[in-house]
Amino acid sequence: MPMRAIRVLLVVWVVVGLAFPATAQHATPRPSPPPAQQDTLCDAFTKGANGDWVAKKDVMVPGPGGMMQLKAGQAADDELQQRLDDQCS
Repeated sequence: MPMRAIRVLLVVWVVVGLAFPATAQHATPRPSPPPAQQDTLCDAFTKGANGDWVAKKDVMVPGPGGMMQLKAGQAADDELQQRLDDQCS
């Protein structure tokens, strides 16, 4: 009986050892939007005198937890500011 218990523990140990790497989460890079969406995003913002991008109209933009709405006159967050600088300048 002790030999069988050792085998069972060994099997459990191997299964658990294989399961943990399989469940590791990897950050997936966010793909660039298609060119048409980039143009639309650029058209929805204007760069103010202070260098901040401000929404010209209500617009849906990608956010940390999914899509979020910015109202007209609202400044973009830092990540979106950088993206707009890269794509629209």
